[in-house]
Formats: sequence, structure tokens, C-alpha cells
Amino acid sequence: MDKAAFESFFDEVVSRPLLGRGFVRCGKSLFAEIHGVQIGWVRGGGRFASSGSVAHCVCFRHAFLRDKESRIPVKPPGFPEQYPWVFDLELLPASTHKDWRFDAARLMNLPYGQYTFEGLAGATVRDDLNSRLAAFLRYADWALSLTASDAVAQLRGFAEDYWIARHWLEDYAGRADTPI
Repeated sequence: MDKAAFESFFDEVVSRPLLGRGFVRCGKSLFAEIHGVQIGWVRGGGRFASSGSVAHCVCFRHAFLRDKESRIPVKPPGFPEQYPWVFDLELLPASTHKDWRFDAARLMNLPYGQYTFEGLAGATVRDDLNSRLAAFLRYADWALSLTASDAVAQLRGFAEDYWIARHWLEDYAGRADTPI
């Protein structure tokens, strides 16, 4: 399969259904804010790109969190390093919510998964994209269900060594519904 055919399949299998659920396109990535949760399917380019494949990760954040520049974004940020929860999209189908924990190391080395479509049949690519979309929707459901208290519990273990964890813990502490 060539890149043009892959992009056509991606639009049909992934983009259209997500756009129908309120996601918006930012380049080749897709983002949404749903009930105070910002979530994204991020497609990497530049150093992440290679011929015959696509690099991508998933990410989410509570909308009230500040970004790394200490601003509260008015729309979902277009870069995964602005999200506390970042995960390799290629690992998503075989993973569960127990794997989707905050890990500050992922922000230092963004976990882009590589999917190679070159040489694959269209039916295989369609099945693979459907599998990833289903996993992404499970991830989105989990993100919507993660309480502020659970988020704090995940961040707390990183606060001593990572300023960004402290930064986001301060944001959660400012919320009346979050026991710290």
C-alpha cells in the first residue's frame, strides 16, 4: 500500500468517525474536548516519520491544567508534550487502563508507535485501523472516567523529581473536588 491509499483508508476508518464525534483536525492529528477532557490522536511528522509508515500516539489531559508555559489552553493543545497522559498508539490495542498511567519519562521521550503500511493489503490496513480506533475509543472512555483524585494519585509519585508533575498537582489542588 502506498501513502495516498493509506491516507484514504485513515480518513475513512479513523478521521470520519472521530470527526462525527466532535473531534477536529489539526494537520493529520485529531483532537477533542469532551466534558472537560482534552484528548488527541497525534500523528508525528519530521523525525518521527519514515517512508511507508506512520508514527502516532494518544494523549489526554483535564482541560483546567496549565500547559508547560503556565497557560490554560482554550482548546486542546496540538503537541503531546502538553498532556500528562501520553501513550504509544501501537501498544494501545493490547493494553488496558492499568497500562495508561502517568509516567513523566514519556514526556521526555514521546512514545510514538510506528505502524508500517507499506507492503500490506488494503483489507489488512483497514482491519488494523479499525482495531486501533476501537482501542482509542476505549482509551477515550477511560480518560473521561479518570477522576481528579485518581489523577493526583498517579502524579504524586513523580512530584519530587519532575517539575511538570508538581505543576499539574498544583492545578489539581486548586480544585475544590480534588482531595490532595
